[in-house]
Amino acid sequence: MNNDVVILALGSNCGNMLACIKSAISMLPLYNKNYSYLYKTPALLPENAVDHWDTPFLNMVVSGYTNLSPHSMLEQVKSIEKKLGRISRERWAPRPIDIDIILWGNTALDLNNLSIPHKQMHCRDFVLVPLCDIYARFPHPISKTSIQDMLLKLKDINLIKQSTNLFEQ
Repeated sequence: MNNDVVILALGSNCGNMLACIKSAISMLPLYNKNYSYLYKTPALLPENAVDHWDTPFLNMVVSGYTNLSPHSMLEQVKSIEKKLGRISRERWAPRPIDIDIILWGNTALDLNNLSIPHKQMHCRDFVLVPLCDIYARFPHPISKTSIQDMLLKLKDINLIKQSTNLFEQ
């Protein structure tokens, strides 16, 4: 049994977004799950993105524990994304589900296909705000900065809380 908390970020910006997120959560190989609030956020896009890609996301984070290794979790996450209709498109295209491994306890891992902690977590409001809902004081494994302090350093926060309990809707 792994005693490290695993934190995943989930997002969806096409199809039945809420249903996709709920389905993904039910398939995650985590136990003792904890959930952030659900947030509506603008799509993160490059300047030259196609106009129809500018579709808002629903975002949240889920934490829990697993018996899997980080690599096995990545395989499971990719399998869940595929089952829920995610296909390989251009990087910034809309998708029914996107699941990222954000943190894995105090693990620091940097490989070609997996970086823990997530390399961009510190500059993404759609990760930090939901993460503060459940782990505001959790220290970043490398910088040792708390999630709350990372959030306070962000200059632009653009999200709208959608619910207090995802499973009441």
